[in-house]
Amino acid sequence: MAEGDLSSVVEFSSNLKDAEAPAPLPAGEYVGDIRGAEVRMSQRDTRYCAVTFFISPDQYPADYTDGNPDGTVIIYRRVGMEDTPQSRYGTRRFLEAIGGPLGKKIDVNDWVGLTAALEIGSETYEGVERAIIKRVRAE
Repeated sequence: MAEGDLSSVVEFSSNLKDAEAPAPLPAGEYVGDIRGAEVRMSQRDTRYCAVTFFISPDQYPADYTDGNPDGTVIIYRRVGMEDTPQSRYGTRRFLEAIGGPLGKKIDVNDWVGLTAALEIGSETYEGVERAIIKRVRAE
């Protein structure tokens, strides 16, 4: 079936009225691979980098059954890209954690493929508990 030939009818394995939010990735430390990095503007009109980390499913705790069998993707949005002392220092620390090149000019695309240790926690957003990256540090 060609991509343009998708049916308008989709059947799930169970009734959607019975669907519940899956448990988030349990708190703990994981190794994440950077799959993407994009400079964006915040609602406060400041630049930051949204860094997409991938956590392999072979790192899931044995009793964690709600995880995506293809792995977990979590976006880290705490890398400031403003030219201020606080932002420059925070970006330096992030680059040291992922093993990224330091300099006056950086290309966030160079971060793709690098890895770091991720401290995972959780937060409640719009009534649903979800996993978040609390801290990024060198492996």
